[in-house]
Amino acid sequence: MSVTANKGEHSETLVFLRILHEGTVRVADKLGEPGQSRLKVAAVQRPSDPGMKFNIKDEMIHVEDVAGKEMAVVPRQAVKVLADNLYDQIVCSKGASFICSASDDAFELLRLVGAKAASTSKSDLHLDVCSPVFEGELYSLGFSVKSELGGLPTLLNAGATQFQYRVEDCPAEDALAVQEAAPRSSGKDYPGPMRLLPALNHSHARVVFESVVNPIFEQNLKMIDTTFPRILASTLQHAYMRGDLSLEEAVQCPALLDDLSEVLSLPRPMVIRLVRHKMKELLRQSALGMNPGRQWEGQTEAHGGWLVVKEDGSVVCFHVINDDDFRDYLLANTKFDTPSMSRHEAGYLYRQEGDAKARLRLSLQVRFK
Repeated sequence: MSVTANKGEHSETLVFLRILHEGTVRVADKLGEPGQSRLKVAAVQRPSDPGMKFNIKDEMIHVEDVAGKEMAVVPRQAVKVLADNLYDQIVCSKGASFICSASDDAFELLRLVGAKAASTSKSDLHLDVCSPVFEGELYSLGFSVKSELGGLPTLLNAGATQFQYRVEDCPAEDALAVQEAAPRSSGKDYPGPMRLLPALNHSHARVVFESVVNPIFEQNLKMIDTTFPRILASTLQHAYMRGDLSLEEAVQCPALLDDLSEVLSLPRPMVIRLVRHKMKELLRQSALGMNPGRQWEGQTEAHGGWLVVKEDGSVVCFHVINDDDFRDYLLANTKFDTPSMSRHEAGYLYRQEGDAKARLRLSLQVRFK
């Protein structure tokens, strides 16, 4: 069977092979670099092959079905060769999707069937990890796989993630005229929020947060904090206003902090801590469990954490034991993205019939930088 996949999907297979060969995973620090600690792995399962388990015993990989019947025994050194070849093929590939012969060889050798985990699953691999405390005890932990080998991965996708704002101190006709006069890229119908918001501010119009469009997403945000919808909407708005979409910079924006201090009736030093902490929590929950369009009960689906393929083909993990490093890493390495205005029908002013105020919707999307 030949598997056609993109770099991220082939990277899931690469991580799987690396862990089978090495039997351990280095734990990353807050910069995403490998630290001294390691997780010792006894077995690996793939959600895309739910009936199979891959046990690491001495120098061999024992492939078993759901009933415990042994399907194959593969030398770990042979898995290393496949992993090295797959890495070379991924980095040399061209096009959005492609076939890697090393991936096909791995599927045949290890009796794999499914190409990737379901898109609704946060866990791409389940690892049986040896307990660092109790000898002989194993923990089955789900991990999400991310790759530095392809394009910049998205952490939080646009769709259900829209905020609605109202333009104050400016009649709708005047606000729409500001939008029409604002500079835009060639062939574009609208200037985009990064040009529109500064233009509105220059005309002394105020853009005021009104609501979260999707009620499920609003409830999910309120699970983090009841004030968080307002905090997040304002952070996104001010990032566009400043023209700097880095999340680490966005949470330090002086105008944002002054605005929230007044709205939330909290002293500024507390607002600084609150915004930073809640933004880290959003990123962490988006990474491990929360889907914006599905009702979220606060559960974590990827209980283990993240497995990250580095540019050199090595694998590191963020685990619950270094949760603070994971949060710091996410905040330092992500940015607000600019999703398609036409696809999501957001990012431009509009006027509802009979309304004297112009309105604006902004779509939230977070991508690694």
